[in-house]
Amino acid sequence: MRFLRPLLGLALLAGLLSLTEPQALLTTFQQTDLKLFVAALVLAIIANMVCVYRWKLIAKELGISAPYGFLLSAYAQGVSANSVLPGGIVGGDAWRSLAIAKKANEGSKHQGVLSVLLDRVSGFWGLTWLSLSAGVVAILMSTPGGRVNQAEPSSGGSMQWFDSSLGQAYLLALLAIALAPILGRLLHMGWLHRFEMEHHRQRLGKWVPAVIQIINALPILKKTLVISVVIQVVTATAFWLCLQSVSIDTPWWLLTALCGGVFLSGVLPAALGGFGARELGAVAFITPFGFAKEGVLAGSVLFGLTATVQGVMGLWFWFKARGERG
Repeated sequence: MRFLRPLLGLALLAGLLSLTEPQALLTTFQQTDLKLFVAALVLAIIANMVCVYRWKLIAKELGISAPYGFLLSAYAQGVSANSVLPGGIVGGDAWRSLAIAKKANEGSKHQGVLSVLLDRVSGFWGLTWLSLSAGVVAILMSTPGGRVNQAEPSSGGSMQWFDSSLGQAYLLALLAIALAPILGRLLHMGWLHRFEMEHHRQRLGKWVPAVIQIINALPILKKTLVISVVIQVVTATAFWLCLQSVSIDTPWWLLTALCGGVFLSGVLPAALGGFGARELGAVAFITPFGFAKEGVLAGSVLFGLTATVQGVMGLWFWFKARGERG
């Protein structure tokens, strides 16, 4: 899988490039507004710094006390593993899990892995609620003719996409993800809680209770929901600025409604240095509204570069940690 992921990402990028006009794509990159890109980079850095704080809160809920500076170093190294070093999303999360396990009590090292998984789940849950809310706004703010903006037809396509089978499936998928932790909590209260008794714990081992904790994650997710939504607002704005920098003038609320699909696409195991699946998601979700493939692809690549820059910055933590071990 380690080698298949980048190969699939390369294949996706090649396929997307074949759908664009090379000269138009090159011109789009050349005309990038660097001020907007730098602003997006700053917001992306801020979002990740808040992510570290959320991770710290989740770890504390699981009984792991770790300083913010320690978690920031581990998180930065994880970003480097995702975007600069070989490995991808699994590599970065695995690195974070190994790092925080050092702060866990003996016999509960698995709680470190659980903290990373719940941090991911919290982020996706916040993204889902944000995209759902923005989707409602996008539909309500659309004009009677179904245009994003009738006064400026070039700035968007038809909002009737949300009425299509694909649009409805997307909104239903978001709703299902949003409700899943609530259903998991009800399942835990009605049945799964009995497996947390001591005699069951000894028989089932430590990983089955950990899975039950994930299913019953609602109490932790509720405590971090506001933080996760704030993180996603900042991240969506960074993505919006990247698109704006290449003259893709999509309304913020519309892009935020689509970010659920775009960002969740990035979870697919098909990426080369973080590029591939997210770009496919961007083209698939944004171009139906009348925006040029070249601009959308360029904007998504620029957004990915904000992670690449952070990955390069994160190498300092790698070298620092290696020096301390040496």
